[in-house]
Amino acid sequence: MEQVWLFDRLAVAVFRIDFLDPAISEQPDARERGVRIEIKPAASTYDGSVYSSSTNLVRPAVCRIDLLESVPHAADRMHWHPTMSDGEPGDRVFDPAIGADPIAWLTDQLTHLRRLLERAGVDDPDGYAADIAAVSAAAAEITASVAGGLAWARESPWPEVTRDERGLAAVS
Repeated sequence: MEQVWLFDRLAVAVFRIDFLDPAISEQPDARERGVRIEIKPAASTYDGSVYSSSTNLVRPAVCRIDLLESVPHAADRMHWHPTMSDGEPGDRVFDPAIGADPIAWLTDQLTHLRRLLERAGVDDPDGYAADIAAVSAAAAEITASVAGGLAWARESPWPEVTRDERGLAAVS
């Protein structure tokens, strides 16, 4: 399941993920399950009459937070990617505060989104002021969705799943 909060120039995407880490896919603890949060540039256009539907474009993420675990409640694979290039993640950053309290850490990031945008190298973070404020106002709703995803990911035992060619499970 994926949820997307679409603001004027940014989107916050939250989705449940279950995959085999390709770097260690042959090892018994290769499975990672959890919640992925991405900050993405977005735009909406309105063509046609006053009655027409908008066209929304959500671009690849500039920042990613992975709240992943190798077993329920392990918090051992939680990290974030402060930078991304063309949708591909940069280096993983492991911060002990993420695993200690993922929801509090995420809330802090969402309520101080300008820092994330700066670190991601986004041009003119001040140009996103309205969206930064809107994301901060929606932080409780977004983190509630993330908390629900973590509860889903921490169900034990983990169910058997069917995987695609990349190792991703079909997630419901």
